[in-house]
Amino acid sequence: MRHLVGIVVGIVGTVVALAVAGAGMGIAYEGMMRMDLDRVPSGSGLLLAGGLLLGGVALAARLSPAAPLTAAVLLASASAWTLFDPQAPFALGRGLGYLLGLQYGMLLAGLLAVAAFVVPRRRAEPGPPPSWAHGPASGPVVH
Repeated sequence: MRHLVGIVVGIVGTVVALAVAGAGMGIAYEGMMRMDLDRVPSGSGLLLAGGLLLGGVALAARLSPAAPLTAAVLLASASAWTLFDPQAPFALGRGLGYLLGLQYGMLLAGLLAVAAFVVPRRRAEPGPPPSWAHGPASGPVVH
């Protein structure tokens, strides 16, 4: 059940993060190209928010490694899609087209794949220690 929740977190988190980061990329890129530097900080802030959302997906590996692995597969698939049809992601938005077309999705997919195995997972509640772990019995030594 926790892996199913991890897959849902991976899908929803990645879609939301891509939407936010794509909007930010579009604003920042267009601002830089048109030398409208007043727009760049807002685009940068949206890119940061998208990165934080993906970071949350990476931290969901504590719940299940399926969350960041699902996100990695989605990002790698979306970026690979642009290798066959470079104009397709621009239908979803100019910023998302830039983000995926420049293969930043592959970079993020690699980071998320590593995070799936590096983040420590929650552990089972510890039970009582074994009897030998208490050390020697205290008291007088009788010979």
